[in-house]
Amino acid sequence: MKKSVYFLFFIILCNYNLVNAADKINLISLNDIKIIFSTDSKTWNQNLVFLDKKLSMKKLQLENNNNYSLKTTFSNGYVVITPYFKLDFVESLNINYYFNSFNKNNTDLVLNHFQSLDTDLCNYIRIDKNDIFIDMKNC
Repeated sequence: MKKSVYFLFFIILCNYNLVNAADKINLISLNDIKIIFSTDSKTWNQNLVFLDKKLSMKKLQLENNNNYSLKTTFSNGYVVITPYFKLDFVESLNINYYFNSFNKNNTDLVLNHFQSLDTDLCNYIRIDKNDIFIDMKNC
């Protein structure tokens, strides 16, 4: 239950930061990433069913994934957070930032943030048009 409360708090905080970020982009923190990595698939899915009722959040069911993804809309685009589970625990985390108007400042901000995270995380970052894809694993 305690983990569910922390997770719910994280999602609400993430939503507040992204929606109120006009030209500024608040990115997911290392602590929030660690919370996601410590969440089991049942807790993740239960929390997303609840959060799907919020206007700026939406649960998605992507192909080849039995669990939900979280899509949060912000002023200049959206972010989709998708954990991939193995034996009920997060094996990898995919974060996709999409920007309606893509610019070097957004790119640099996201790249610098994710490259500076904990050395216990291995990040693979790819940019494609208006998208930045970040794949993360525990090393």
